[in-house]
Amino acid sequence: MSETNGYHYPFEEEEECGLTEESDHLILMHRDAHFGGDFQVMINYYENENHIGIDPELELDRILYLAEVEKEMGTDLAPLILVGPEAERVAKARKAYESLKDVYDSFETKSIIPRLIADLILSEEEEPDNEIEAVISQGARIVPELLAIIQSEESYDPFFPGYGYAPYLAIICVGKIGDPRGVIPLFETLGKEIVFDERVILEALYGIGEPAKQFLLKVLQGRPLTNDHIHAAYALTIFSNDVDVISISKKELQDPAVFQNSLLRSYLECSLSSEE
Repeated sequence: MSETNGYHYPFEEEEECGLTEESDHLILMHRDAHFGGDFQVMINYYENENHIGIDPELELDRILYLAEVEKEMGTDLAPLILVGPEAERVAKARKAYESLKDVYDSFETKSIIPRLIADLILSEEEEPDNEIEAVISQGARIVPELLAIIQSEESYDPFFPGYGYAPYLAIICVGKIGDPRGVIPLFETLGKEIVFDERVILEALYGIGEPAKQFLLKVLQGRPLTNDHIHAAYALTIFSNDVDVISISKKELQDPAVFQNSLLRSYLECSLSSEE
């Protein structure tokens, strides 16, 4: 099946559907995961540029084109194009949506926490202040659920509920609550492939305060040197005006191995900038 715009869909038996554009796979996965497999719902969503779930790498023109191809063929494109692992990923995402839906459908009233977590994840706002405040109001009792989001690999997947931003919102909440239980999970998030600004992790650690600072300093002073030292030095830049951080940064820079690590050295020097 050929089109005048130059795209070619090899749906004939002698050719493999895997030869389609890579973006076509992503579009169909995005459609099936977030929009119930309905192109029109997806198109309506993408026509409003303010939605946080819009993937900037997916072009609306291409979405419209695939919708037209599917309409002309009279059959769902996903089974023809998506390979096994892609279909499995979408199935897991849809199951996650169903789990969140069950929270709203349930008549269970023993705890409000699952509903607040679902509200947070499913919010379509970039900064859902009302949902964040509702979560924070629960204090330490809601922290385990927030840490579960931060530690879940699936939460960072843009095809899962929250479009990969669920950990971002959970990190904000943990930082505002200031619970020390968040220190290690937050630290372990540094260096992870994420769709949001990593700076939010540092701000959350700063929100936790002294327990976070002491943990980072302990990591920084440990040996042998690993990537954890770089992450700790980076995170400590948020405490750059702290006398302990300045003192230990100076001491670490006297170690030749530390000084020769350009990235580690640059972060430590950044923590000393407040002295200037």
